[in-house]
Amino acid sequence: MRKIFVIPNKDNLGELLSKDIYGLLLPIDRLACNYDTYFTVDEIKKILNRTSKEIGVIINKIMHNNDLVYLERTLVELNKLNVNKILFYDLSVMNICERLDMKKELVVFQDHLNASGESNSFYFRRGISYALITNDITKEEIQEISKRYKLMLIVYGYLPIFYSRRYLISNYLEYINKDKISDLYYIKHNDKSYPIREESEGCVIYTDRPINLINEIGNIDVDYLILNSFNIDNDTFFEVLDDYINERVDKKDNYVGFLNEKTVYKVEDYE
Repeated sequence: MRKIFVIPNKDNLGELLSKDIYGLLLPIDRLACNYDTYFTVDEIKKILNRTSKEIGVIINKIMHNNDLVYLERTLVELNKLNVNKILFYDLSVMNICERLDMKKELVVFQDHLNASGESNSFYFRRGISYALITNDITKEEIQEISKRYKLMLIVYGYLPIFYSRRYLISNYLEYINKDKISDLYYIKHNDKSYPIREESEGCVIYTDRPINLINEIGNIDVDYLILNSFNIDNDTFFEVLDDYINERVDKKDNYVGFLNEKTVYKVEDYE
């Protein structure tokens, strides 16, 4: 069976602990963004006491100066726990972990930036253990990079496509004199609706539907598969998860993002 990590929410956490998956990735409260559920260090301690599955944490917020004291204090606490992997976006996490001589496995977790062998080379020279490879490249490109580096790949879930530090929902509703009744809304463009979610760190717009690479994983050689349960009802999510656990293709016309589409830029001719 492939090694499967799941990003849970608090509604499905209990059932996930009974599933035949490799582990959980838990977004850290105040240090992560783009999710609907966050976990404190105390909550992570309780989860560790309930399971022998591997637990990793996600710290994917862009850090500001006033975050650094809390970040370092949190990393010190995590270093005392049986947390195996730290998935990070901001390089401050990597630098603090190096200074503290932490023995955790570090995973560079940059949704759209990590798209080439050269970018991975930089991080692996710094001692990074794994890289989350972006979903913005083709399966052939992923395969080529996987020959040289240990990779993780998001195979199911909504993907963030746009981030703003501004509070776009609140600002818009204030402009049209409407009350904000939810953190999650939808932006319509042509015949598609894109989820947009606002939180303390700003706003994220997601793909109009979740990707599902279940029919493609036989052609993708990565070390870990990641399924994200954000904005997906539990019945649907566990049905898809069972497909991955049993490596059962579903033969549906699933959305696979750029997996089979090359991005080609044509440079304009100049005389």
